[in-house]
Amino acid sequence: MSVSKPRISIVGLGLIGGSIGLALRQAEATSVIVGHDRDRMAGNEAKKLGAVDKVHWNLISACEDADLVILAIPLAGIEDTLAAIGPHLRPGCVVMDTAAVKQEVMGWAAKSLPEGMHFVGTNPIPSRAVPGLSGIASARADLFQNGMFCIVPSSAASPDAVKLVTNLVGILEARPLFLDAVEHDGLVAAVSQLPGLLSLALLETAVNQPAWRELRKVAGPVFDAGTRLATSNPAGVYLSNQENLLRWIDALSASLDSVRKQVANGDEAELSQRIQQGWQERQAWMADREIGDWSEGPKPQMPARGGFFDMLFGGFLRRAPKQES
Repeated sequence: MSVSKPRISIVGLGLIGGSIGLALRQAEATSVIVGHDRDRMAGNEAKKLGAVDKVHWNLISACEDADLVILAIPLAGIEDTLAAIGPHLRPGCVVMDTAAVKQEVMGWAAKSLPEGMHFVGTNPIPSRAVPGLSGIASARADLFQNGMFCIVPSSAASPDAVKLVTNLVGILEARPLFLDAVEHDGLVAAVSQLPGLLSLALLETAVNQPAWRELRKVAGPVFDAGTRLATSNPAGVYLSNQENLLRWIDALSASLDSVRKQVANGDEAELSQRIQQGWQERQAWMADREIGDWSEGPKPQMPARGGFFDMLFGGFLRRAPKQES
C-alpha cells in the first residue's frame, strides 16, 4: 500500500493518457501521477503541460510502485506491456486499459497478471469530435466531459477495484457505462470499427478507378469527410473483433443493396423518406450526445462502496487542500 498519496502510473502519454493526467490535475486529485512513453519528447511535453508529476523512461520503474496503472496505448502494444509489468506490480494493484476492444485484452490480462491483481477494461467515448487529433499536444482536461466511459470489469476484479475506476471516471466528468466484454465488442463493431472500413471502401472505390485523375479534381469536403476514417485504425483492431465486424458488414451490405434498388427504380418518394428519417435520427442522437442524456435507457448502476480501495483512494474525489496565502 502507498505510504502517502496514491500513485497512478499512466503508460502512453498521447491524447487519451495526457488528457486523463490533465483532468486529474485540474480536479486537484490527491495523487502522484507518474508517466511513461516510448517517445521521450511526449514524456517531456506531458511533464511540461502538467499532465504528470514525473516521468520514468523505464516501463517497470514507472509501474512497480503504482496503486493504479492506466494503459493508454494502442491495442497492439497491450499484450507485451501486460506481460512485462505483471510480475513487478504491487499486490492489489488495479490495472485498466483504454483500448477499443475488450475480449482479446481480457484474455491477455488473465494470462499475464498474477493472482491478486485487479484488471478493469475501459473504453472512453468522448462527447466531442476529435478527428485527426492525436498526441500529447492535443490533450485536454475536458476531453471526456459528458462523454460515455465504458467500464468492463474482468472476473478477477474486486468490487473495490471497479469502484476505484468508477471514481476515476467521475473525476473525468464522464458517464460510466457498465458492460461485459462480449456486449461491448458487439456494440463498438457497429459504431466505431465499421465506419472505418466503410471509409476505406469509399476511398478505394474512387482512387482505384481509371478516372481518379479527374475524380480527384472535384473531390471536395463531402469526399474528405467520408474518407477521413480510412486509415484511423490498424488492421489488428478490425481483426481482433472479426466475428462481430463481419455481422455488421453483412448488415451494411443489405442496407446498401436496398438503397441501390431504390436508386435503380427511380423511387424518389421512398428514398426521400429514408433520407429524412435518417436525418431525424442523426439530429436526435447528436442532441443527446451534446448533453450526455441517454434517459430512454436504464441508468448505469454504481458499484457498492468498498473498503480497502475506498480508504486508499477516497482522496481521488477530494480536492487537495489549498495552501494558506
